[in-house]
Amino acid sequence: MVFRDWLQALGKLDYVQGKARPNVDCILCAVRDNDERVESLKIYGDDMCFIVLNLYPYNPAHLMIVTRRHITKFLELTKEELIHITRTIQGIQLLLDELYNPKGYNIGINQGRDAGGSIEHLHFHVIPRYGSELGFIDIVGKTRVLPEGLDAVKKKIEENINKYLNKEFFENY
Repeated sequence: MVFRDWLQALGKLDYVQGKARPNVDCILCAVRDNDERVESLKIYGDDMCFIVLNLYPYNPAHLMIVTRRHITKFLELTKEELIHITRTIQGIQLLLDELYNPKGYNIGINQGRDAGGSIEHLHFHVIPRYGSELGFIDIVGKTRVLPEGLDAVKKKIEENINKYLNKEFFENY
């Protein structure tokens, strides 16, 4: 194919292979704890979970809702955590609907390496989907080109997140 040797998703392969990962026991615990050794794209946190932008997003505003406790299995969630995280996912969807108007969502967990999980800390992916997403570069280069950078997405979400993830939302929505 044309351009095959030139177009790359820079940094992702090294990260997946462990070459570019920070030297921490758990990258998500390090993000939770504001460890300076990791790049933090955290946009929200409370006593049960926190939310980060995915460093290698599939689409703009690809988020991860992460348990504050270091657990690795869905079955380890308490009832309170399960309800709270589910409500957090709902609040994030309302926010992303307002900010990005996606046509759908992928919401899921990759629990364990054999299921595609690359981080041993339970987290939920929320990936907005926009319909016709593939463009020339995506097809020819076999890589994704995102129309908005992580810093812009982070700023936009941080400026609006309290509209949806607040005490009133959790109690009344």
